[in-house]
Amino acid sequence: MKKIIAFIFAFCLFANSCAYAGTLELDFSEETPFNASLRSALLPGWGQMWNDQETKGWIVLGIFAVSVAGAFYFNNQAQEYYDKYENQGIINGSYYDDYERNYQASQIFTFAAIGTWLYAVIDAYVVCKKQTSSYSRTSSFNFYYNQKDDSLSFNYSRRI
Repeated sequence: MKKIIAFIFAFCLFANSCAYAGTLELDFSEETPFNASLRSALLPGWGQMWNDQETKGWIVLGIFAVSVAGAFYFNNQAQEYYDKYENQGIINGSYYDDYERNYQASQIFTFAAIGTWLYAVIDAYVVCKKQTSSYSRTSSFNFYYNQKDDSLSFNYSRRI
């Protein structure tokens, strides 16, 4: 939880420093491999969906979500068994074995989530790089920050 709060704080500081530099514009509408990989870095599977691979995107998102949920669940279970082990005070108690089993499961799920995230980022980059020469993007998603009137705006458009 501390890492999440630190990340949000750092992001807010970055956004605030960019705000004083003038208008901040992040254009996600260009079909570049960087934009595709950035989308997958923010939410695994989003880059695949943007590359018109809907099924692959949903599968990647599902695997990532299950992996993260499993990591949190087994980590909480391991912590509960470790607390019971400490309270019991017996060195060769069965609670320590339960703790080790749940801790190992949480590590497996954690590495699966990290692997899925890396796969999503790299796959989105490679696929977009192959597709950029074949057609042009028909939809766009843009984010704008205007310092003058201190406003945020999002823009989504689709070419018909």
